[in-house]
Parts: sequence; structure tokens; C-alpha cells
Amino acid sequence: MNIVFWALMIVMLLLAIIILVYPLLRVRGQDSLAYKDSNLKINEDKLKELDMDLKEGRIDQAFYKQAREELDRELLIDIPAESQQTAALHYAAEAKRHPAFALVLSIFIPLVAMLLYLDLGMHSASDENFVAEQQSQSTGQQLSIEEMTKRLEQKIEAEGGTVEEWAMLARSRKYTGNYDLAAKAFAVALEKDTQNAQLMLERAEVMALANDRVFNDEAKAIVRKAYALEPDNANAQWFAGVVEYQSENYRNAIDILVKLVPVARDNEDVLSSIIGIIAQSRDQLLAAGEEVAELDELLGVHNVADVQQPAAPSASMTSLNVRVDVSDDIRSKFAEGDTVFIYAKAKQGPRMPLAAQRVSVSQLPAEVVLDDSMAMVDGMNLSSFDQLVVSARVSKSGTAIAQSGDYIGQVDVTDKSSPKALLIMIDTLVP
Repeated sequence: MNIVFWALMIVMLLLAIIILVYPLLRVRGQDSLAYKDSNLKINEDKLKELDMDLKEGRIDQAFYKQAREELDRELLIDIPAESQQTAALHYAAEAKRHPAFALVLSIFIPLVAMLLYLDLGMHSASDENFVAEQQSQSTGQQLSIEEMTKRLEQKIEAEGGTVEEWAMLARSRKYTGNYDLAAKAFAVALEKDTQNAQLMLERAEVMALANDRVFNDEAKAIVRKAYALEPDNANAQWFAGVVEYQSENYRNAIDILVKLVPVARDNEDVLSSIIGIIAQSRDQLLAAGEEVAELDELLGVHNVADVQQPAAPSASMTSLNVRVDVSDDIRSKFAEGDTVFIYAKAKQGPRMPLAAQRVSVSQLPAEVVLDDSMAMVDGMNLSSFDQLVVSARVSKSGTAIAQSGDYIGQVDVTDKSSPKALLIMIDTLVP
């Protein structure tokens, strides 16, 4: 506790005690006064005392007015018949000291003040200290993903790890772009919880990310098992539809994904992806000579435009030439081996990259080509959207997700047919 605070509190307590106790220890009359003189003198002294209290701020105007009126009434009251000497003694008795009462006040005031402080002040101070402590702990806990992952790994190594801890480790590895390690961590979690459909889907997803966004046979089997466990799970339906599409089981892909259309109507990005795969699957079936219902009928709508169908892919493959560079000032902030991600996304549509390349800082300036072959799903490629945003981001952590401290450059693309290379200068700090 602050010494100044205690000193101020003690001074204020003493001042309050003096103000209240001093009048009790002061004699305001003499027993030799005559009846009339005594009465008037006492009244006059009281008035002076009231005036002094008001002037020095010990009482307010309302209390002063009330006391004045009370003194006036006392002056008009008839005094019981008694001798002048008796009256003098009577008033002198009223004006004598009251040391016992003064002592009680001297103890009572500090005691009450301390109790109130303990009840209110200490709680308030404790709350403030608690908040400050929590904020301090929160600041200390804002560790990097890498540090948190290391701590979690150490805990798992020492204690074996629960399902939740292994899943958390897998997700942190996925966040940092370590897809192979993430898949292994999800596998351990699934050994402890063999019927967890969500963990199955997450494991299959990182396996696809590690395989250029393509589900291999093992990942496909995992997704199909998750879908069998929870056929009404929207995530399971989405992954199962993509798996069937990549397996060229186009009719199965359509049957699964049409279930998602009503669910995704309020999410433009997801809905565009769903419709794109359904449309591509239908085109493949028609090309193979099979009969397939119209797209409107498949989607359960009167007009495909009502659900914002993405633009149909062009007949020829779309490709973009991109030239990327970085200023010397920004280059100096990174190591030569740090990663540079170059990728294209739809300006209005799904947020996942439609095409991506990776180079290092040492290779800049670099020229790369982004094309339809880099899409995870055929319907979600550069040809599927008229307006694109191409970005280049240099990352010290090497993760696919932008982080504070990265630098990025972007350019909008409205004419995909232009043969000119897109020029991107990495010059903007990611907050």
C-alpha cells in the first residue's frame, strides 16, 4: 500500500476528530452569569460559533439556517421559575466539558472509516489488482504459435496427451503450414477417439493440402468413413462431394452437394463453390452421354442466377504471368530463404486460392505463371471468375496464412486475356 495514501488518510481522520471533539472539550459559559445575561451570552456565543463553522466550511448553509432557527426558538422559550443563581448554574452545567463523549467519538470515527475501507476500498483495490494481474498474464500469454506448439509438444511428451491436446497440436501445425506433421498428430488423436468424424475430416483436409489440394486414396477413405458416420454433417457433405468429384464419381458428387445448397444460401463464397462443382459434374456426365437434369432442377430453384452461379469456365485454360519484386529496404527485414507466396483469388467469391506458387526472397525479382491446373477443384479455377486479385506476400514464418509482420503487394485483374505480365511490388505491412 502506498505510504502517501496512509499518511493522507491519517491526517484526514485526525482533522475530522478535531472538528467534532473540540466543541465537546470547550467551556462556553461561566457559572457566575446572571439569568438574562447568561441566556443572551450563551445565545450570542452559539451564533458566533455557528457563523465561524459556516465560514470555515464545517457546516453547510442548510444546517446553519436550521441551527439559527433553533437558537431563536430557545431564546423565546420561558425559563422555569428559579433564581438567577440557579439559572446561571443551570446553563453553566449545560456548557461544561464532555470528555467521555469526545473519547467515544475519537475511537468510533477511525473504526467506522477503517471498516468502510475494508468493505469497499480493499475490494475495489483487489479488483483493480486482479484486473491488472490478468492483463499482465494475458500479455505474457500472447506467445507465438511456434512457442505455444513447442510447449504443447513438451506437455504431450511428458504426459502422453489427451485427444484434445493432440487435436490442438495438429491444428497449430496446420496453421503454420506443417501439413504432414498435422496429419500425423490427427492420426494419434483418432487412435484415441476412433469414431470422431470431425477429426477424420480435419486429417483428410491436411493430407490434401500436403498433396497439392488433391485427396489421395487414404484421405478419400477417411472422408467417406466420416460421411458414413455423420451423413447430415455439412462439413462431411462438403468434403464427401469434393472427394467424389475428384474420384470422377460425378453423379455421387451431385447427389451429395445438392443437400448443401439450402444450407449455404446465406454464404456466397461457399454457395459459389458448391454450384461450381455441381455444374462441372453435370457437364462431365453430359459429355459422357448420360442424361442429367437441368441445373435449375438439380439446385431446386427456378433460376440459377437466384443462387449466384459463378461464371462458367472458358474453353481454354486461363494463365497469368506475374512478375514480383521487393524493395531493398523491405528485403533487408527478411532472410534470403524466407518464403514468398504468390497466389490469385476471386475478387468476389470463395476465399481459397484459385492458383498459387511459392518462391524465396533470394529469387526476387521473380516471374511465375498461375493457371487453372493449380486449382484444388476444377470448377474453382482462374477461368471460373471474371475478376481476380493477385497477391504476393513475403513471410518470415513461412505459413500460408498472413500474419502480422508480413509484407504484401496486390493487383486487381479485370482482363485475364492480356499477355502483359502483372507487376507486383511487395510494399505494404500486414498489421
